[in-house]
Order: sequence, then C-alpha cells, then structure tokens
Amino acid sequence: MMRMLGLGYSGSPKPVRIVVVGEKGTGKTSLIIAALNESSQPQPNIPPVLPYTTFPSEWFRDPIPATIIDTSSKPEDREKVVKEVKEADAIVLTFVVDIAETLDRLSEYWLPLFRQLEVRVPIILAGCSVTNREYHNQSGMEIITTSIREQYLEIETCFDWSAHHIARKVFWYAQHAVTNPVGPIYDKETSSLKPRCVAALTRVFVLSTRDTDFILNEAGLNNIQAQCCYEPMTPSQIRGLIDFVRARCPLGVDENGITIEGFLFINKYLVEQGRIRKVWDILRKFGYNNELRLADDMIPYSSFKRMPDQSVELSDEATRFLRGVYKNLDEHSGNNLGPQMIGFVFQISPENPWSIAPYKDASEKTDDGGLSLEAFLSLWNLLTLIDPARSLECLICLCYPSSAVRVTRRRALDRKEQNSDRRVFQCFVFGPKNAGKSALLNRFIGRPYDDDKNNGSNEERYAVNMVDNDGVTEDVKKTLVLKEIQMQEDGFLPSNEALGACDVAIFLYDSSDESSWKRAIDLLVKVATTSEDAGLEFPCLMVAAKTDLDSFPEAIQEATRATQEIRIEAPIPISSKLGDLDNLFQKILTAAEHPHLGIPKIKSKKKRSRKLMKRSLMVVSIGTGALIVGLASFRLYAARKQR
Repeated sequence: MMRMLGLGYSGSPKPVRIVVVGEKGTGKTSLIIAALNESSQPQPNIPPVLPYTTFPSEWFRDPIPATIIDTSSKPEDREKVVKEVKEADAIVLTFVVDIAETLDRLSEYWLPLFRQLEVRVPIILAGCSVTNREYHNQSGMEIITTSIREQYLEIETCFDWSAHHIARKVFWYAQHAVTNPVGPIYDKETSSLKPRCVAALTRVFVLSTRDTDFILNEAGLNNIQAQCCYEPMTPSQIRGLIDFVRARCPLGVDENGITIEGFLFINKYLVEQGRIRKVWDILRKFGYNNELRLADDMIPYSSFKRMPDQSVELSDEATRFLRGVYKNLDEHSGNNLGPQMIGFVFQISPENPWSIAPYKDASEKTDDGGLSLEAFLSLWNLLTLIDPARSLECLICLCYPSSAVRVTRRRALDRKEQNSDRRVFQCFVFGPKNAGKSALLNRFIGRPYDDDKNNGSNEERYAVNMVDNDGVTEDVKKTLVLKEIQMQEDGFLPSNEALGACDVAIFLYDSSDESSWKRAIDLLVKVATTSEDAGLEFPCLMVAAKTDLDSFPEAIQEATRATQEIRIEAPIPISSKLGDLDNLFQKILTAAEHPHLGIPKIKSKKKRSRKLMKRSLMVVSIGTGALIVGLASFRLYAARKQR
C-alpha cells in the first residue's frame, strides 16, 4: 500500500507537497506555526515567509510526511508562487472572514489562476476571523463559502481555523486528500462513481463472489473486511446494512445477500459521507493505484523484457482462455460478438482499449460492428504485440490465472535457423504519399479501398487479420499486423528500436507514376542500410500498386532490373481498387517466416566506411613506406659524403 501512496524506490515515503497561498495578511504563516505548535498563543518574531517545513509521518493516518511550503504575497514573487503551485500535491488557500476583499479574491483571482495553470490537485479553503465571532464554527464557514464551492468543484472542503487547535486538521485533511483522492473515484457534477471506479469495484465484487453465484453474502462481506484489516461484522450489523441498502437501493439486495448494484451503492454512500479512505482501502487491497489501474507490482513486467528484434505474443494457454471467453459470450449470437458484448469483455478493466486508436479501426468487423472469433483474437494479438502491459492488465482483470505471454527469440537467431516460430508477424508498410498504403490496409480488413477514415492523418495506423499459411508451413493461421508508416517530409525514418519490431517490410509505389517508383526505391535503400547497420535486417518486398491505371513507360523493365540488382523479388502487382491483390498477404507471411531470405543486398554505411578506411590505410602505408625509403636513401647519401 505504501508503494501505491508514493513510496520511493529508496524505501522511504515521498513527502506530500502542500503549498499555502493567499492574500497578504490572511494568516498563511500563522496557520503553519499554529499547526506546528497547536497553540493559540501569539508567536513572537514570525518571519515574513517560513522556510520549507516538514510535518512528520506519524502526524498522519497514512504514514507519509508532508512538506509545507509557505509563499510570499509580494507582487515581485509571483513567478515563484506560480512555480510552487505547479509543483504542489495539494493547495491550502487562505482568506479572512472579516475582510470581504480576501474572500472575493478567491473567485476573482486565485481559483481562476489555478484553472489557467491547469493545476488539478485538491484545494482546501482555510479561513479565520479576527473580530467577528459569529463564524467561529465550521457550519458558519460552510455557509460563507457555499457559492464559491458550487462554482469551483475542485475545492475539497473548507475549514475555520480561528481556533488554533484546528490548524493541524487543515494539513491533515490536505494530506488525506492527496493519499485518498476523490477525483479518480467520484464525479461531483453528476454525483456518481466514475466509470473506472465502477470497473474496479465490479472486479472486486466478482473476485469476492464468484464462489457464491455473484452475491455478496455474510462470508463475502467479512472476507472484504478482513482483507482491508477491519473487524468482522456481526450478524446484526450485516442485517442492518442489508436493510439500509434495501431501503435506499431496492435492486441492491436479493434473498441471498447484496448484489453488484448494492455494492456500488455502499461505496458511493461512503464517498458522499466523507469516508473515502475505506473505499481506497478496498481498492488498494485488490491491487489498484491512485489512477485506478493495477499497480506495477501486479503486472509481471519481467515476463516481457525483450531486445528490439524480439516480440511479445500470447501464450497458447492464454489464447485458449480467450477462445473460451468468446465462446461463453457468443453462445446466442452466432459467430459474432456484438459491440455490447465486446464492451462486456472489458467491463472490469480500467477501460476498453479497443475503443480508441490504434485498435478502434484496426480489425475486420461485421455489419453491426461486431467481431468474429478471428478478429477478436487478432485484436488481442495486436494489443499484446504493441502494449503487452495493457494486455496483461486486461487479462488479469478477466481473472486469467497463469502465464499469459511469451517472448519470441531474436530475429538474428531466426535468420541463422532459417525460419521463425512466431505466430504474430508485423509488416511495416512504407511508400511515398498517394502510393496506396491506406487503401491496402482497408482491403486487408475488408473495408472499401477508398475508406477515408485515416485520410490526412499523420498517425501511424494498424490493420490486423489472420492469414492462411497457404501450405508453406503447418496448416495453422498466423496473425499478420500491417503498420502504415507515415513518412515525414524531411525523410526522417523510424528509430533503430522501432525498426527492430519489423518482421518484414513492403514498399508500395504508384505504378502509373515514375516519380513514385523512384521515391519508393530510394526509401527501400535508406531503410535497408539503416536496419543493416543496426544489425536488424528483415526481408523486403516491392509492391506495384494501382495496376488498374496505365503504367509509366518501361515500368516493368526498370523495376525488375532494380530489384534484381539488390537480389529481392520482382515487384508484386496489385490493384486495391479492383481487389486484385495477387496473394500479397500470403507472400508477406511467407517472407516473414523465412527471415534469411529477401534481405536487400545493399552496401551499408558501415561497410562503405570500412572500405574507405582500408583505402585510407593503404594510402597511409604507401606514404609511410615512401618516407622510410627516402630517409634510408638520405642516410646512405650522408654516410658516403662523410667517407
């Protein structure tokens, strides 16, 4: 739990930074001193601004220290105040009840400033009164600040610290608001739990009730209590809780116990009653961090540590598990998992990763937006390939029990063995603008060739599908991932690490445009030499697109001659418009399965440099030899003269 609350790698908690700001004369420094001393006695010799002050961890329920930062009210120190605010974990904003101007400045200056700076941290209002005793109580302070708090929902609470023994409570609450934040859990505008919180609590419920038909009975309630280090509930307490839920949320109870609706209602009620810590205790015990994602120690990162030319794939066991998930959800829909059921798969994950790029439009879909089994598994393979941590997180949330991924062997070893045992291959699709890259990806996943969803976008797009091996190897479909590489105007190529993920590259060109062909072959040379210099070679194919148009003169002869020179296959002619793809995807798969073939034979920069170095050494050695001969001749001549 300490790790989730900010425990540093050194083993000591990272202090919470609480910055105190406000107008001149609103008691910033006095508040800090009062909290330190818990005294109402006037303090002599108070400095204008206190140095950083650390409140020890034992002062707080969550054993994490707090660094309290006093700030200056001088206009010339504004930049420094802004800097401190930007680095704050929480802000205490002071004002004086007796001075209306200080209250007005909260909404006229300070709170708008925080929004302008995009500071999204807990804000605690701390007011005091000097002469007016009418408001020396918490309820009076809440009345004063009601309109401000309605306008600025980021305000956590307000305190009247006129009685100095309340001062420490201000900082206790500020630290508590950081370690047990409301923001990730509760939406103040809608007065409801946020979707990611609902997903996390639903997973807690599923894990706690899967042996009791998904009803939280007395044993389940006490199991959660025990995990969170709370005393077990007595039978009368449980009956009282059930009666309370039944009265407030009729769907939250059935004859056997509390339903998921009731469990969510209980947690929402706890938040609204200011008992958010109890909700966080539950979430953290089940592995969640402050962003309501599974904490790092829940995800086995070491299981997918890899070199640039290695990839991550689902294990056979995980694939069988996902087939079972699909079958269970697809029993009544007939080989089509509809959008609603797809959402159900990720109901207890932090979110549905497939609802956003690059997954959203990466697979083949049915007419109603659903997924076949192949498309379902393809998307899981894509997620595992490019974001294995997210894939593992989702599988853990689905209660998958064992090792989920495997790291493939290095491509350099694949070349040596002259085959690849990978089941997922990634193909980089290069080509100049308007060569037909997007149209090809559309055809790969069954979309119209002129689908313009990605038209004009500079983002790299993926398309994933399963491809038959076409008898080349064992009769099992492999997953092929096409990644459209958006080329920069300056010709900038992907990094060496990014190129390492490429199993095979294709270079598209518009067969009706000679300049397109020249740019494509130049691009192939750059990519091939760069990858060879990095020791990350991969097979390459040339693809002559748009064969439905008239080819430029001598297109076939020139392209064939160029590919022969670099010892790769002749360009593969295709027409995405006509759907004539000449088994391109099977050919890509075959090339990827045999990584020792189809590698362009181009002199790399390193080889050219070594050749130049050899020439230079030869010149140097010849020059040195001539110098030695000359010196020897001179010495012989000098000796003869002396004789």
